[in-house]
Amino acid sequence: MRKKDKIAISLVAIILIVIVGMWGLDFSSEYLTVTDIKMNASVYINQPVEITGNVKQDTLSIEGTKTFFILTDDISDIEVHYSGEIVPQLAEGAKVSVRGILVSEDRVDANFLVMGCPSKYGI
Repeated sequence: MRKKDKIAISLVAIILIVIVGMWGLDFSSEYLTVTDIKMNASVYINQPVEITGNVKQDTLSIEGTKTFFILTDDISDIEVHYSGEIVPQLAEGAKVSVRGILVSEDRVDANFLVMGCPSKYGI
């Protein structure tokens, strides 16, 4: 067998292995609303969640490296305890998306925060 043939077969094998290996991975980044989380809290407790909503008026508090606020979708509210880099544009009424662990039906401990509406292609 020629060297070119061996290389071609190896490349095809590697591509097939990568495709099969990635077959079951979920690349979607679906952010849920606060109401989605609250209506199905038992499913999400102690699980990673990605939630989008608005920072509720008069709830934003920054204490050292921690940021606390209520995230709302105008139907339901959830408390957010965020520890991470403070986004300068973070303000009451702002649209935000958070990623973290739902520790109770009323609170998420977030370690990722992005301003604005999340893209359907991921953040």
